[in-house]
Amino acid sequence: MKRSLNALAGLAIAALALTACSSGDPGSPSASPDAEEVRTVNIGAVPVVDVAALYIGQNEGYFAEEGLELNIEFGQGSAAMIPALMNGQYDIQYGGSVNLLQAVGSGLPLVAIAAGGRTTGVEGEDHGGVVVASGSDIQSAKDLEGKAVAVNALRGLHEVFLWRAIKNDGGDPTKVNFVELGFADMGPALAAGQIDAASTAEPFLGILLSEGNRLVSSLYVEADPDLVTAMYFVTDETVAKDRDLIERFNRALEKSFAYADGHPDAVRAELTNFTKIDPAVIDTMVLTNFSWGLNYDDLLLIADLAADAGTLEDPEAAAEKTGAFVLAE
Repeated sequence: MKRSLNALAGLAIAALALTACSSGDPGSPSASPDAEEVRTVNIGAVPVVDVAALYIGQNEGYFAEEGLELNIEFGQGSAAMIPALMNGQYDIQYGGSVNLLQAVGSGLPLVAIAAGGRTTGVEGEDHGGVVVASGSDIQSAKDLEGKAVAVNALRGLHEVFLWRAIKNDGGDPTKVNFVELGFADMGPALAAGQIDAASTAEPFLGILLSEGNRLVSSLYVEADPDLVTAMYFVTDETVAKDRDLIERFNRALEKSFAYADGHPDAVRAELTNFTKIDPAVIDTMVLTNFSWGLNYDDLLLIADLAADAGTLEDPEAAAEKTGAFVLAE
């Protein structure tokens, strides 16, 4: 089934209109700051486990070493937050990899600067999953046919990756009723029987499992065990006018990833900065794969999955444009 791209085209038009009306210049200043000057970097993100790396970087002083102080603001879905990035409200955005490629494919002047997180590649032990009530008759991805499945953003990362997982399991994803809900709202909706399944991510995945619900699909792994699930990205204007900011941010972020990878307890501790979770749940949840690096094959894999789900028309072009910064490094 070929699905309409009108929603993404509308997002592109709205975001470009915001940019045209904005008098701010998110790319200034272009020169490196004085050693004693601290620059506040506004970051838009969704409250998932990957973001703990930013807090670790702040605590360990990696961003301070680069003259940066992070101001992190959360929203429900990365696609809905892109207009704010375009309008200069954010300098950098963290978001789902699918959302970024779709936005670029729709004509938005955006570019990836770093991976935000990766699947662990281990089925049943990943930071994303589809959960059902304990008494549900749903046993695997193909059983989602004819069911109402919650995703945090329609046509976004969870829907696209689950589309492939369902097909790989022998099911028909066109027969699934995808429902948009915030991650925090999925548990109550599942308990009330308003949805049949919830496609979610840590720390919300761990919360739902701790409440007696059951995992039926590790959708990232089942789609492909090498997926980049999220990225940090900026506007083309920021690349052109403020490359120094990106380079300083990436140096600090790479150190943060390395520390997070070697200190899982520190990652768990940082989750209390942006979630309210029982410590017992935090101790058992699955963490992101914080491997550093992003390449064309990573981007094309995601673009091909989005194209297969009917949400991206030209995967090769979207991958090349999205990777313009990282591929030039």
